[in-house]
Amino acid sequence: MHETVTSVSKREQFLFDSAAAIAVLSNEDLRRSGATSVADALRLVPGMNVASVNSRQWAISARGFNGINANNLLVLVDGRAVYSPLFAGVYWDLEQAILEDVDRIEVIRGPGATVWGANAVNGVVNVVSRSAMDTQGGLLYGSVGDVQETNSGVRYGGRLDAKTYYRVHAGYQSKDAYRLADGSQADDGWQGKQGGFRVDRYPNPDTQLTWQAGLTEVASDDDLTDARNINTLGRFTRRWSDRSSVEFQAYFDHTLRDEQDRVRSRSDTFDFTAQHTFGLGERNDIIWGLGYRLVDLAIDQTSPVLEIRNDEVKTDLFSMFVQNEFRLVPDKVTLTAGVKIEHNDYTGLEIQPSICGVFKPTAQQTIWTAVSRAVRTPSAIEGEQVFSIPIGGPTPRPGGVGLYIPRLVGDSDCDSEVLWAYELGYRVQATDRISVDVAVFYNDYEDLISFGEISEYNLGFPFGVADVPFSNVLSGETYGGELSVTVTPTDSWRLIASYSLLLADIRGPASSSASAQSIERSAARHQVVLRSSHDITRRLGVDVQVRYVDTVQSVPSYITADLRLAYQMTNQLELSLVGQNLLDDRHPEQGPAAAIVPTEVPRGFYGKITWRF
Repeated sequence: MHETVTSVSKREQFLFDSAAAIAVLSNEDLRRSGATSVADALRLVPGMNVASVNSRQWAISARGFNGINANNLLVLVDGRAVYSPLFAGVYWDLEQAILEDVDRIEVIRGPGATVWGANAVNGVVNVVSRSAMDTQGGLLYGSVGDVQETNSGVRYGGRLDAKTYYRVHAGYQSKDAYRLADGSQADDGWQGKQGGFRVDRYPNPDTQLTWQAGLTEVASDDDLTDARNINTLGRFTRRWSDRSSVEFQAYFDHTLRDEQDRVRSRSDTFDFTAQHTFGLGERNDIIWGLGYRLVDLAIDQTSPVLEIRNDEVKTDLFSMFVQNEFRLVPDKVTLTAGVKIEHNDYTGLEIQPSICGVFKPTAQQTIWTAVSRAVRTPSAIEGEQVFSIPIGGPTPRPGGVGLYIPRLVGDSDCDSEVLWAYELGYRVQATDRISVDVAVFYNDYEDLISFGEISEYNLGFPFGVADVPFSNVLSGETYGGELSVTVTPTDSWRLIASYSLLLADIRGPASSSASAQSIERSAARHQVVLRSSHDITRRLGVDVQVRYVDTVQSVPSYITADLRLAYQMTNQLELSLVGQNLLDDRHPEQGPAAAIVPTEVPRGFYGKITWRF
């Protein structure tokens, strides 16, 4: 009941009292899960749609709309947005955090646009790193396995002076190739390396200055993909009281991605935000802030299939938000209203309001509800004439003579996708050892972007071409909910069971029926996750996870299980053995996508040694 989060309102509050469907993966959860990446760890969160597309790529979303290019989920790492401005999704292979240094991962299922802005539509993932003060000393780890071939890293933390702490880290991992449905090798193995540092200074107990930077590089075994990310972030936080604080943050992010079978892209992002929290009287707490983001995107052609039409795109984003928390009845009824106002170069002014309420019948119960408006602004591919992509073979021209090849192109007339979300939740601490968290939702979508009508025919020999622009042609609803029950039979044993339901109805013209059906089937209707974490003795721990995932697209439902055995040889040295996807040799998790051949996730084992010094 006393776990705190910051992602719901951009300030610290108790998770139990928050008006959002939020879950937290603690550092202990991450360590005991056996996961080797942030993407893998998100499988633990109820209601998250997580599928491995191949050895390197993931499809991750919340409450539907999943796929390798999923673009309705905002992902943040220490306040730095990591989505690509090219397609508004996430390159998950570049997110290679040392999980030992992650304090927690906060996951909101549902919109968070009032404080985080556009693209925080179906959810927000916020990866929060540990302070350098909390990671003093050394850490060395290494693992060897058949699928996760190697995963090793080193971190060391120390002091620059009595008030300044630092840590430096480096890591390397390699992953074997998966197999295709016919059993042949897919040649999708890869290697990645990363490193960085963080410095935290505390001039006094109420002030913190943070500076951090990181470098990540990824290369595929087939030499077709190389990617690099360099980022640096600075933050100043000053707290005058529990109700009054100020924060300034700035970051720079450079991502270079060379996909020789498609395109080479480079994006540079500069972002600055400022926020101020203060109390107004005894019952009102107000938080407000301003932001500016500059994105410089450049694209080079590496495949003759794609035609580059605009090789450089620069965009500006201006934003401000304000949110007021009003305690109608202290410790019983709280209302929170807020709005985010943004101006972007694609659709102009966007307004994203929300209102939510929290009612606590008793100290052990919370009932919350929320109504929110969120938007997803067009990506560079959708809103600019960046390039044209063939999306089919020679097709007869309707009512005319000859054949044409359809090409998908961007359209500056695209509007933002709009979501109106209605949510209701209930939390109860039934006993000291049993807690329940349930949330239900109804999402109403308008102006969803898909293929529009052919805008122009160009005759040619032997085939002509026709431009098919992106357009706001779809609408629909999704609805469902998530249930999570946590039971702690003893102080050394914790059980978690969760179930999620997702129903979707997406509509549009006949020409976009395939796209509508793809969205409806992009995520599992039913998901069940069972977790057990048990310290059998003071030194021996066993963690088991069983997952059921319903049908996704053409992929049949499956049940799989992970197992982790850990032995604490000394207070500094731990040995662990992890088995993943144990219930079958291999299985697919996501259907085909444009220019992507999905592979099947194999059973795998790895052994790991961790030394703290």
